[in-house]
Amino acid sequence: MQYEGIVDKPSGTELEALKAIYYAKFPSGPTRLSWPGLVCLRVRPTWIRYTDFGKKPVERVEFDAQQLKSLA
Repeated sequence: MQYEGIVDKPSGTELEALKAIYYAKFPSGPTRLSWPGLVCLRVRPTWIRYTDFGKKPVERVEFDAQQLKSLA
């Protein structure tokens, strides 16, 4: 998988809301908050390509920024 996007560092209530979403999927997440140097970042994708070389023919799926917006 190849992934390009825009990174930011949310804070305050926005960060807390994003953590709640993350912890709902990964309940062990809060245990990592004590890790030294842990930083919470958000990446908003602008381009994604997935390639499966195990398939014949090779399977390739690609989304550009416009296609990704339509998925939201």
